Amino acid sequence: MSRTEALARLRTELGAVDHSVDTRRLRTKSRDRFAQSPVLRDLLRGRNAEIFIAPRTKEELRVAVAACARHRVPITVRGAGSGQFGQGVPLSGGAVIDVTAIAGIVGWHGDRARQPPRTVRALTGTVVADIDATIRPSGWELRMHPSTAQQATIGGYIAGGHAGVGSCQWGILRDAGNITALEVMTVEEQPRLVELRGSEVTTVHHAYGANGIITEVELPVAPAWEWHELVIAFPEFEQAARFSVDLGTSDGVLKKVVSPHAHPLPQYFPGLAGLIPDGAAMVLVLAAVQSVPNVEDLAHACGGQVRYRCLEGKGVYGVPLYEFTWGHSMLHYQRRDERLTGLMALFPPADLYASIVRVHREFADLGPLHVEMKRIDGALSAQGSPVFAYESRAQLAAITERLQRAGLSIANPHTPVLGAGGMKPWGPREIATKRAFDPHGLLAQGKVDDLLATDVITTSTALPTSGWTYRLSDTAGR
Repeated sequence: MSRTEALARLRTELGAVDHSVDTRRLRTKSRDRFAQSPVLRDLLRGRNAEIFIAPRTKEELRVAVAACARHRVPITVRGAGSGQFGQGVPLSGGAVIDVTAIAGIVGWHGDRARQPPRTVRALTGTVVADIDATIRPSGWELRMHPSTAQQATIGGYIAGGHAGVGSCQWGILRDAGNITALEVMTVEEQPRLVELRGSEVTTVHHAYGANGIITEVELPVAPAWEWHELVIAFPEFEQAARFSVDLGTSDGVLKKVVSPHAHPLPQYFPGLAGLIPDGAAMVLVLAAVQSVPNVEDLAHACGGQVRYRCLEGKGVYGVPLYEFTWGHSMLHYQRRDERLTGLMALFPPADLYASIVRVHREFADLGPLHVEMKRIDGALSAQGSPVFAYESRAQLAAITERLQRAGLSIANPHTPVLGAGGMKPWGPREIATKRAFDPHGLLAQGKVDDLLATDVITTSTALPTSGWTYRLSDTAGR
């Protein structure tokens, strides 16, 4: 059966499930924020779905998935399209299934009569910020969220995200205990719903939807403190780095963001530039109100000055402070110069301050350094890289090798392919899950090396990256 015939039969079987083959809608819904990568801007342009499907319930999703399975139509699942690596781009056409309408809080887990709730469970299309807005009145909030929390869906965050706001306190999503459970729909003629718990969740987390469609997410909650935003200036970046490490290792200080930026990066944020003296480095901090005096003491001890402080989301810059951190940072940099880019370097915990300073000094000719402090596998680390003007893939490869010689582990943010990216371990457990949950290989085609290793996307985006490793990874057979 040809793809044209398969799509025609698929449309008939969808019935009342909302769908479209309008060219403009297909183009819009086949994109995410991949243009943030100068490598992917042209490479992924024009990679569009052939049909757009927007189920409103899990039952409608089941109807759509069953029809795609019967007619062997490839599937790309998307939420808000806020991913940055092409996770939401259909590399081989087929169907884009938008799950944003499958939204809402499923409920609390825990005996509310005798103890506070331990977890919150939400449908996959629920906007992350909406979860916090719902549960905050009870005194609780999510442990972490992406800088795109106002747009991103919880299913998209789990399927494509890694860390974020809160990771300097709680670690990364992959760390044990940060994802309680996932409900996943299989891609078969009769789709099943499978509950994953414990270490099983890591097989589907950050897999770009390649081995199962996330339908529900259950996450642990944390106390919702009164959070304050602080913009802190330092005469030298090395002082900013010292403060950031000291704050990150102060376990009694409650914080959600520790984000140092070397000069001239603070001047690239129009809303923040006036708060930071020209020539100074900057650290953005989100801290609980009771910990603000500790943050101020640490800043002063390192030569810093608090230039601005306000309640979370009440800043003169008009957006939550976290929207100047993590993946949002590059969006601001590129408004200044669209050639600017970076890599995803993981700094060694055992040599953290020294390695940050070493990279700042040795790569000063390349560009200013921006990192995010985060905990990973129980230790404080940092993620980021110098910000530099893109010239060519050969230049990216050379910088990758140079950073690795400096002792950093590098992941590639310029590819939609899991193996080439280097952030997601893809071994026997993940492969077994893929075969069990997606026996026809319809999900996220082209994004898993073992399925399409010679595809032009893989060969055109590969860099000589070491990738990241995790203490709790299943490394057998990798």
